[in-house]
Amino acid sequence: MVRFDPRTKLLVLVLINVVIFASPDIRTEWLCMGMVAVLLLVMGCLRQLWYGLLIYAVLMAVFYLCTLADNFFTAFVSMTIICIRKIMPTVFFASGLMATTKVGDLVSAMQKLHIPKVIVIPFTVTLRFFPTAKEEFAAIRDAARLRGLRFSMERTLVPMMLRCANIAEELSAASVTRGIESIGKRTSMRELKFGLPDAVMAAVFLALGIFAVMGGVPLLYG
Repeated sequence: MVRFDPRTKLLVLVLINVVIFASPDIRTEWLCMGMVAVLLLVMGCLRQLWYGLLIYAVLMAVFYLCTLADNFFTAFVSMTIICIRKIMPTVFFASGLMATTKVGDLVSAMQKLHIPKVIVIPFTVTLRFFPTAKEEFAAIRDAARLRGLRFSMERTLVPMMLRCANIAEELSAASVTRGIESIGKRTSMRELKFGLPDAVMAAVFLALGIFAVMGGVPLLYG
Protein backbone atom coordinates (compact mmCIF):
# COMPACT_ATOMS: atom_id res chain seq x y z
CA MET A 1 0.00 0.00 0.00
CA VAL A 2 1.39 3.38 -1.06
CA ARG A 3 0.73 6.51 1.00
CA PHE A 4 0.34 9.73 -0.96
CA ASP A 5 0.54 13.31 0.22
CA PRO A 6 -2.96 14.80 0.81
CA ARG A 7 -2.07 17.72 -1.47
CA THR A 8 -1.41 15.30 -4.31
CA LYS A 9 -4.76 13.62 -3.70
CA LEU A 10 -6.55 16.97 -3.84
CA LEU A 11 -4.76 17.79 -7.10
CA VAL A 12 -5.78 14.44 -8.58
CA LEU A 13 -9.38 15.02 -7.47
CA VAL A 14 -9.43 18.28 -9.43
CA LEU A 15 -7.80 16.68 -12.48
CA ILE A 16 -10.36 13.87 -12.50
CA ASN A 17 -13.12 16.47 -12.82
CA VAL A 18 -11.21 18.13 -15.65
CA VAL A 19 -10.89 14.82 -17.50
CA ILE A 20 -14.54 13.84 -17.08
CA PHE A 21 -16.09 17.16 -18.07
CA ALA A 22 -13.54 18.25 -20.69
CA SER A 23 -13.98 15.26 -22.98
CA PRO A 24 -17.48 14.12 -24.05
CA ASP A 25 -16.16 10.79 -25.33
CA ILE A 26 -17.14 7.85 -23.14
CA ARG A 27 -13.91 5.98 -23.90
CA THR A 28 -11.92 8.72 -22.22
CA GLU A 29 -14.24 8.33 -19.23
CA TRP A 30 -13.53 4.59 -19.17
CA LEU A 31 -9.79 5.32 -19.31
CA CYS A 32 -10.14 7.67 -16.34
CA MET A 33 -12.19 5.11 -14.40
CA GLY A 34 -9.56 2.47 -15.07
CA MET A 35 -6.75 4.70 -13.85
CA VAL A 36 -8.70 5.63 -10.72
CA ALA A 37 -9.34 1.92 -10.09
CA VAL A 38 -5.60 1.18 -10.34
CA LEU A 39 -4.85 4.09 -8.02
CA LEU A 40 -7.32 2.83 -5.40
CA LEU A 41 -5.75 -0.61 -5.66
CA VAL A 42 -2.32 0.88 -5.03
CA MET A 43 -3.72 2.85 -2.07
CA GLY A 44 -5.16 -0.35 -0.59
CA CYS A 45 -8.81 0.77 -0.85
CA LEU A 46 -10.19 -2.61 -1.92
CA ARG A 47 -13.67 -2.06 -0.51
CA GLN A 48 -14.11 1.25 -2.33
CA LEU A 49 -12.63 -0.34 -5.45
CA TRP A 50 -15.09 -3.22 -5.70
CA TYR A 51 -18.13 -1.17 -4.71
CA GLY A 52 -17.24 1.52 -7.23
CA LEU A 53 -16.67 -0.92 -10.09
CA LEU A 54 -19.89 -2.77 -9.28
CA ILE A 55 -22.01 0.39 -9.22
CA TYR A 56 -20.43 1.67 -12.43
CA ALA A 57 -20.98 -1.68 -14.18
CA VAL A 58 -24.65 -1.69 -13.12
CA LEU A 59 -25.10 1.86 -14.41
CA MET A 60 -23.56 0.96 -17.77
CA ALA A 61 -25.71 -2.17 -18.05
CA VAL A 62 -28.92 -0.25 -17.34
CA PHE A 63 -27.85 2.49 -19.77
CA TYR A 64 -27.30 -0.11 -22.51
CA LEU A 65 -30.72 -1.65 -21.89
CA CYS A 66 -32.33 1.79 -22.12
CA THR A 67 -30.80 2.31 -25.57
CA LEU A 68 -32.71 -0.73 -26.82
CA ALA A 69 -36.05 1.03 -26.30
CA ASP A 70 -37.20 4.41 -27.54
CA ASN A 71 -39.69 6.08 -25.22
CA PHE A 72 -39.90 8.89 -22.70
CA PHE A 73 -39.20 6.69 -19.67
CA THR A 74 -35.99 5.14 -21.04
CA ALA A 75 -34.83 8.56 -22.24
CA PHE A 76 -35.34 9.97 -18.75
CA VAL A 77 -33.51 7.04 -17.15
CA SER A 78 -30.65 7.38 -19.64
CA MET A 79 -30.20 11.07 -18.89
CA THR A 80 -30.24 10.36 -15.16
CA ILE A 81 -27.63 7.64 -15.55
CA ILE A 82 -25.40 9.93 -17.61
CA CYS A 83 -25.52 12.58 -14.87
CA ILE A 84 -24.69 10.00 -12.19
CA ARG A 85 -22.02 8.39 -14.35
CA LYS A 86 -20.27 11.73 -14.87
CA ILE A 87 -19.68 12.18 -11.16
CA MET A 88 -18.83 8.53 -10.47
CA PRO A 89 -15.02 8.83 -11.00
CA THR A 90 -14.92 11.81 -8.63
CA VAL A 91 -16.99 10.05 -5.96
CA PHE A 92 -15.02 6.87 -6.62
CA PHE A 93 -11.69 8.54 -5.84
CA ALA A 94 -13.06 10.81 -3.08
CA SER A 95 -14.21 7.75 -1.13
CA GLY A 96 -10.67 6.37 -1.26
CA LEU A 97 -9.22 9.75 -0.35
CA MET A 98 -11.34 9.96 2.80
CA ALA A 99 -10.59 6.35 3.74
CA THR A 100 -6.82 6.87 3.59
CA THR A 101 -6.48 10.46 4.82
CA LYS A 102 -6.94 11.71 8.36
CA VAL A 103 -8.99 14.88 8.72
CA GLY A 104 -6.09 16.61 10.49
CA ASP A 105 -3.71 15.83 7.62
CA LEU A 106 -6.25 17.03 5.06
CA VAL A 107 -6.78 20.30 6.92
CA SER A 108 -3.01 20.75 7.23
CA ALA A 109 -2.64 20.18 3.48
CA MET A 110 -5.34 22.74 2.68
CA GLN A 111 -3.63 25.29 4.90
CA LYS A 112 -0.27 24.65 3.24
CA LEU A 113 -2.03 25.32 -0.08
CA HIS A 114 -3.15 28.68 1.39
CA ILE A 115 -6.83 27.88 0.92
CA PRO A 116 -8.95 30.56 2.69
CA LYS A 117 -10.28 29.70 6.13
CA VAL A 118 -13.82 30.46 4.98
CA ILE A 119 -13.48 27.24 2.96
CA VAL A 120 -11.30 25.21 5.34
CA ILE A 121 -13.49 25.66 8.44
CA PRO A 122 -16.85 24.59 6.87
CA PHE A 123 -15.04 21.77 5.07
CA THR A 124 -13.57 20.49 8.34
CA VAL A 125 -16.89 20.64 10.16
CA THR A 126 -18.59 18.84 7.27
CA LEU A 127 -16.04 16.02 7.23
CA ARG A 128 -16.52 15.39 10.93
CA PHE A 129 -20.29 15.85 10.74
CA PHE A 130 -21.31 12.93 8.54
CA PRO A 131 -19.66 10.09 10.54
CA THR A 132 -21.14 11.50 13.75
CA ALA A 133 -24.56 11.94 12.16
CA LYS A 134 -24.44 8.33 10.95
CA GLU A 135 -23.81 7.12 14.48
CA GLU A 136 -26.65 9.25 15.84
CA PHE A 137 -29.06 7.92 13.22
CA ALA A 138 -28.15 4.34 14.14
CA ALA A 139 -28.68 5.14 17.84
CA ILE A 140 -32.11 6.67 17.18
CA ARG A 141 -33.11 3.70 15.00
CA ASP A 142 -32.00 1.20 17.66
CA ALA A 143 -33.86 3.11 20.38
CA ALA A 144 -37.05 3.05 18.27
CA ARG A 145 -36.72 -0.70 17.69
CA LEU A 146 -36.14 -1.29 21.38
CA ARG A 147 -39.46 0.40 22.10
CA GLY A 148 -41.21 -1.50 19.34
CA LEU A 149 -41.77 1.61 17.20
CA ARG A 150 -41.81 1.52 13.42
CA PHE A 151 -39.87 3.92 11.20
CA SER A 152 -41.76 7.17 10.67
CA MET A 153 -41.06 10.83 9.98
CA GLU A 154 -42.05 11.90 13.47
CA ARG A 155 -40.26 9.16 15.40
CA THR A 156 -36.98 9.08 13.50
CA LEU A 157 -36.30 12.06 11.25
CA VAL A 158 -37.50 14.75 13.64
CA PRO A 159 -35.16 13.61 16.46
CA MET A 160 -32.41 13.27 13.87
CA MET A 161 -32.87 16.86 12.69
CA LEU A 162 -32.64 18.10 16.28
CA ARG A 163 -29.50 16.05 16.89
CA CYS A 164 -27.94 17.31 13.65
CA ALA A 165 -28.35 20.90 14.81
CA ASN A 166 -26.62 20.05 18.09
CA ILE A 167 -23.87 18.09 16.34
CA ALA A 168 -23.05 20.99 14.01
CA GLU A 169 -22.86 23.38 16.93
CA GLU A 170 -20.67 21.03 18.98
CA LEU A 171 -18.28 20.37 16.09
CA SER A 172 -17.96 24.09 15.37
CA ALA A 173 -17.17 24.76 19.04
CA ALA A 174 -14.62 21.91 19.07
CA SER A 175 -12.89 23.28 15.96
CA VAL A 176 -12.66 26.76 17.45
CA THR A 177 -11.33 25.31 20.71
CA ARG A 178 -8.56 23.56 18.78
CA GLY A 179 -7.51 26.91 17.35
CA ILE A 180 -8.73 26.55 13.78
CA GLU A 181 -9.44 30.29 13.65
CA SER A 182 -5.99 31.21 14.98
CA ILE A 183 -4.17 33.75 12.81
CA GLY A 184 -0.79 32.28 13.74
CA LYS A 185 1.10 29.63 11.80
CA ARG A 186 -0.33 26.20 12.53
CA THR A 187 1.83 23.12 13.02
CA SER A 188 1.10 19.44 12.51
CA MET A 189 2.32 16.31 14.29
CA ARG A 190 2.88 14.68 10.89
CA GLU A 191 5.13 16.33 8.35
CA LEU A 192 3.63 16.46 4.88
CA LYS A 193 6.09 16.10 2.02
CA PHE A 194 6.05 15.08 -1.63
CA GLY A 195 7.74 11.87 -2.68
CA LEU A 196 8.38 9.96 -5.88
CA PRO A 197 4.93 8.26 -5.80
CA ASP A 198 3.30 11.70 -5.53
CA ALA A 199 5.27 13.00 -8.50
CA VAL A 200 4.36 9.96 -10.63
CA MET A 201 0.66 10.10 -9.75
CA ALA A 202 0.43 13.86 -10.34
CA ALA A 203 2.27 13.58 -13.68
CA VAL A 204 0.06 10.73 -14.91
CA PHE A 205 -3.22 12.47 -14.12
CA LEU A 206 -1.93 15.82 -15.38
CA ALA A 207 -1.07 14.15 -18.69
CA LEU A 208 -4.53 12.55 -18.72
CA GLY A 209 -6.11 15.97 -18.11
CA ILE A 210 -4.21 17.54 -21.02
CA PHE A 211 -5.10 14.54 -23.17
CA ALA A 212 -8.81 14.96 -22.35
CA VAL A 213 -8.78 18.71 -23.03
CA MET A 214 -7.18 18.09 -26.43
CA GLY A 215 -9.95 15.67 -27.42
CA GLY A 216 -9.44 12.45 -25.49
CA VAL A 217 -9.43 9.01 -27.11
CA PRO A 218 -10.84 10.23 -30.50
CA LEU A 219 -7.61 12.24 -30.85
CA LEU A 220 -5.72 8.96 -31.34
CA TYR A 221 -7.75 8.19 -34.45
CA GLY A 222 -7.16 11.57 -36.05
